Amino acid sequence: MQSTFPAATVAPVTFIVTTESPVETPALGTQPCRSRPLDLVFIIDSSRSVRPAEFEKVRIFLANMVDTLDVGSDATRVAVVNYASTVKIEFLLKNHFNKLDLKKAIARIDPLATGTMTGLAIKTAMKEAFNEQSGARPRSRNISKVAIIVTDGRPQDQVEEVSAEARALGIEIYAVGVDRADMRSLQLMASLPLEDHVFYVETYGVIEKLTSKFRETLCGRTKKGLQDLPHH
Repeated sequence: MQSTFPAATVAPVTFIVTTESPVETPALGTQPCRSRPLDLVFIIDSSRSVRPAEFEKVRIFLANMVDTLDVGSDATRVAVVNYASTVKIEFLLKNHFNKLDLKKAIARIDPLATGTMTGLAIKTAMKEAFNEQSGARPRSRNISKVAIIVTDGRPQDQVEEVSAEARALGIEIYAVGVDRADMRSLQLMASLPLEDHVFYVETYGVIEKLTSKFRETLCGRTKKGLQDLPHH
């Protein structure tokens, strides 16, 4: 059953996945997209509300995302920022330029356990992950800078101002909410239009189904609005 939110405060959500959603995950062997190199930073919530089995689903989602992208020093570079009450940069854009190394690094990520300092995580990503010293390409290269935030809670700090600052620097922000995620906070973080940048899934068990949605969006291969996709 699709979740509902108060109409007065919630903009249309791009894509809501339920356990009964007909959306398929990409078939194994799907060719990665080659049309749009990215500097891509995942910002993942590993607070104590994310149980070990759920965090494993996040790792699978990240690995699946890596599989769909054309990874390389001249193609898409990937970094992961892990956060709870503290923030840990698991690896930078300059660290891994092939899928095998990336997936090994993802498999080593452990939950941080307490707190949900989402604003601090965004600020850390902006200052320390999206800079040239960390492997981001110079602005003159016109490489898209994309952050994908995955969280299941309500931030314990402010996200609006730092998110606006990140967007002003040219970072496109996608916000993925899971289960108890605060929808208003997702909207404050995400780039516009919100219907293309805010996602909600009922459980971590179906987060993998977003992989194909991000593939379409990040590859830029389809003009079909994500809001037009089927859901229950």
